[in-house]
Amino acid sequence: MGYQPRRVHKITRKLVNMYRKVLWIVALVLALSCDNENNTLEDIAFKGGYITFVEAPNLSFNILKVDSEVFTATLQDPNQNASSYTLDVLYKDGEAVIEDYIEISSFPYTLTFDLSDVLEALQVEETEVELTDRITFVATVVTPTGTFNGRSPDFDFNYINQGGQTTDRLKQSEHNNAMEFTIGFYQPPGVKIRGTSFEEPAVAGDEDVYNRNGTNDETLDLINGPSPPYVDYVAQGSGPDNELGFDTEYLAIPNISTSSLGFSEERIGVMSLFEDYEQYPDGVQGFHSEDADGALRITFDTVHVPEGQNNSGISFEVFFGDTSWEDLDGIHAYANITTDNGDEVLELINIYNDDVEAVAGQWMEVNSGFQKGIRSYQLVVQIQSGATAESFDLDNIIVYEAED
Repeated sequence: MGYQPRRVHKITRKLVNMYRKVLWIVALVLALSCDNENNTLEDIAFKGGYITFVEAPNLSFNILKVDSEVFTATLQDPNQNASSYTLDVLYKDGEAVIEDYIEISSFPYTLTFDLSDVLEALQVEETEVELTDRITFVATVVTPTGTFNGRSPDFDFNYINQGGQTTDRLKQSEHNNAMEFTIGFYQPPGVKIRGTSFEEPAVAGDEDVYNRNGTNDETLDLINGPSPPYVDYVAQGSGPDNELGFDTEYLAIPNISTSSLGFSEERIGVMSLFEDYEQYPDGVQGFHSEDADGALRITFDTVHVPEGQNNSGISFEVFFGDTSWEDLDGIHAYANITTDNGDEVLELINIYNDDVEAVAGQWMEVNSGFQKGIRSYQLVVQIQSGATAESFDLDNIIVYEAED
């Protein structure tokens, strides 16, 4: 019992120290709140330099239609004391800036502008806009009691505000904040023009092999044998639901294998295999290649883009066997394209060795994204390897256009 008073004394001393810290914090808060120059809460809540949207506007726009997209929203002055509302515009976090782009002096007000006009003022070409780009609008509001900027406060080490006066909480979506808002972009899904998932060619058993024509290491055009697997296919129609035709060649690649060059019979061609994956991206068949000891070049039919369509693209999916890949093992895919200016080549993927290992063991999409002004596509895929485990599976080739 003799030690109990000491414990009480120790606890009391801790409480006193804690109380002193609380008083110090309260004093600091009161000191800051009494400083009108630094009092963000008072600036917003009592002086009222704040403008809102009547309803939250659409801030996400179709990147394929930046030439015709329009922003529109109605502004209101909830405190009824704003004499002016001015918007600055920043592109890509300030790479391009417009000061005082729009000025409004009466409320409510319907704010409307074309995105193309904003980009022109920023001196940004519409074709330069990317999906990750952002356009930010920052407001300055003038009231009888002062001028208030829509940027968030930014207090330095000396508690001096180096930013604006609009707090992050007031910028939350439920407040319909019009003091700082950002426009972004989205890419709509494509609509298939033509494609193939290799579903139409006949297939045989999992262990059936393709018996090649010519000698093992001879560079030449491959032809179908009397039975599957098939390496060539002739399209049965030209509609969206008719699969593309394709033709396969063999190319000798010196030093690709330590054992031999070329092949006589291997699992190469259209097959239905579920050894390395549970499903194909589309359907139940694909083009398979393994141990070619050289390269296979697969050329697909040319697909024409509908007249008047300025936005189109091409994609396919590939599965690489999950194993070690050497210097000459990999894939090179491109599209021979025509534009209004002539013939060109659109590179799609060109990876070998360690780059293949980094994406092996999973289906990977190769996608050009929407391209402008292309009139036709002819996909060419060259795959090469020198061992059985270094396998390729191709599926879901699609040439697509914009929705409308």
